[in-house]
Amino acid sequence: MGGIESPLPVRDWLAISIFFLTWFAYARLAKFRAKRQHTLSSIMRAHREDWMRQVMLREQRVSDATILGNLERVVTFFASTTILLLAGTLTAIMSADRLVEVINSMHLADAASVQSIRVKLFFLALIFVYAFFKFTWAVRQYIMCAILLGGAPIIRGEVPALPLSDELEGFAVRAAKMSDLANHDFNHGLRAYYFALALLGWLVNVWVLLIAGSLVIATLAQREFFSKAVRVLREV
Repeated sequence: MGGIESPLPVRDWLAISIFFLTWFAYARLAKFRAKRQHTLSSIMRAHREDWMRQVMLREQRVSDATILGNLERVVTFFASTTILLLAGTLTAIMSADRLVEVINSMHLADAASVQSIRVKLFFLALIFVYAFFKFTWAVRQYIMCAILLGGAPIIRGEVPALPLSDELEGFAVRAAKMSDLANHDFNHGLRAYYFALALLGWLVNVWVLLIAGSLVIATLAQREFFSKAVRVLREV
């Protein structure tokens, strides 16, 4: 019995392995750096805690519930969009023979077969599945945060001042943490979109994949660590 022939050459498997490893490495680096330096995520976590402390000072919290509802709707939109993108990717897998003709007509593209294109699109579909799970979990966590906000201690009589009591401070920190967890999963979903766009370069050749992946890493790092938004938020 002969061995099963791989639809992709070794260099493609090596390139896609490097692609996913760099994605994983960047995610770990961003999490590590957020605990030790000012990043977009760490600064926003501090602002969420300040937000929830201010919530404890207000008797009417309708505006805060509206903000949470808007955040939830944004994530729900991305979750719904991901389903459509996944459906489109699966359709492309079923009609890969037409896509092969287009790719093979490109001068810079490697010679492609129907099976190789289907494998590459399968990896793209996996990324969208991952993004969908991240977005839907973020939606659930925003719902949990809204429930926490609905059960926030009611201030009666004199409005408290900062610093809050231990009870109110503990509640504010828990609510901010839940909101922060939801935002982290939302960020992971958005990050998957970036890398999905880079993965499209694999349809051309491995070098386009690696260059696109590097550009995505550089873009994400600039926005997370060195952007004007980071500097502005640090000054608030």
